[in-house]
Amino acid sequence: MSKSAIIITYICFTAVLLAQAERSVQGAFGAVTIDGKVWNQIALRPVIPIWKFGVALDLVFYIDADGNIHKDEWDFSDGEAIKNTLIDKIYYIRFGFPNDPLYFKVGSLDYVKLGYGILVNGYSNAIEYPQVRKVGLGFSVKRNLFSVQGFVNDFKENLGLTGIRVQTPVLAGIPIGVSAVMDRNQHLGLKDRDGDKYPDFFDHFPDDEDKYSNAMDNYEEWRQLYLEFEGSNPDSFDVWFNTLPLDHNTFNHAEIKDDPMSAIAIDIGYPVVTEQNMSIAIYAQIAKMIGEANYPGNPDSTVSLGSGIIPVGVAAKFGPAYFNLEYRIIPKGNFEFGYWNKTYEIERVSIESDLIKTKESKLGRFGKQKGIFANFSMDVFGLIGFHMAYQNLRGDIWDGNMFSNQANQSFQSELGLKKRISRIKTAKLFYQQLNVPNPFEFEFTESTVMGYRIAIELGSGMVLNYTYQRTFRMNSDGELEPVNLTGIETSFTF
Repeated sequence: MSKSAIIITYICFTAVLLAQAERSVQGAFGAVTIDGKVWNQIALRPVIPIWKFGVALDLVFYIDADGNIHKDEWDFSDGEAIKNTLIDKIYYIRFGFPNDPLYFKVGSLDYVKLGYGILVNGYSNAIEYPQVRKVGLGFSVKRNLFSVQGFVNDFKENLGLTGIRVQTPVLAGIPIGVSAVMDRNQHLGLKDRDGDKYPDFFDHFPDDEDKYSNAMDNYEEWRQLYLEFEGSNPDSFDVWFNTLPLDHNTFNHAEIKDDPMSAIAIDIGYPVVTEQNMSIAIYAQIAKMIGEANYPGNPDSTVSLGSGIIPVGVAAKFGPAYFNLEYRIIPKGNFEFGYWNKTYEIERVSIESDLIKTKESKLGRFGKQKGIFANFSMDVFGLIGFHMAYQNLRGDIWDGNMFSNQANQSFQSELGLKKRISRIKTAKLFYQQLNVPNPFEFEFTESTVMGYRIAIELGSGMVLNYTYQRTFRMNSDGELEPVNLTGIETSFTF
């Protein structure tokens, strides 16, 4: 038996035994799409409660029609691969609950918001799951004199994206919050399945860490011919070889430097009314992004990132309903409110016409703007949950030739079933489109995400789960193409 097989068997056996003692092992089988290919799925998800901790593992196997196992989830080829494989097995590790004085969760992050959301609003590291599996951290500490909230996107990136907010009533009892977010290298968003430093887009063999160029397949044969017929200096072979009309991989990972960007923000709030079932607060926020964007129309020119101001905002909660309204200003452009949002991991970096472009680099198309933002959510009789957010800014936006006065609108909505109806256990519909002239014209961008999830009880503890999500990515021609994630899964508990 191979080393990998022994490790896999040991992990699964140990996890199931531990979870069986607590009578909480969940299993699932079904089918998912990964990189456009359908894989059969077999999963064990043991849940192990330990004191205030909750530990859940995700032991999943993806098997294709030929019986091949998707190796990314079970790669023990070297130290780095072993670390990433073991991290991937964590479904979550949780301590306490979100409203407790101390809470943290290691695993998938479905929704992260720092403060009132001027920088981080709805960030998720699970937007491409299961194609891309990230294990991050969300935490909060609440004390009488201060509170701290923060997140990490993925431990496999060695703290690639991190954010923190500290709040304390330092001015006459008025809460003041300070936030900081940093993406230490946006290029970490480039997918590299085999870990050979050649992103999948440029890699001629994206699943083989020992190969990256079609031309290199016959490297030794060409070398022997060169030495035999040319009689040249062996040291000059590579220069000659690279001039041959072969399918060379011209990507040079040494030329791709780390590309960090960051931002800081300050917010201040004043609670006008604070009752058990009703609260009203007014607040203000200001944020500054630190980095550079490309100037539109001149890719060789850069401009410094800008700032965003919310001089006044109102947040109100009335029983099961929550509402907030903001007036927003981008005084000099090169800024985006809620920059780290649900689709950030998709927009973080893309490849257009063989050029690597970060989300940061595209902020130059936004000039000075101002307008409103409104957010509303409500729990309807504990049966249905509803959420909607809308932004309507107006100002200078690059139209391809020049800056012109345009609308910059965003729309987000979600409708979910909170209590089962007959055999329908859960159901959710969602749609998002950000920073477009009119989100209701449905001209999709990389910020667009839509889909639904539904769970139907089959009886005897079995549940049929169906998931569909569509996002969009730029292809090599600079055109949008849809990315569909579909999953059909039957889950059970034993």
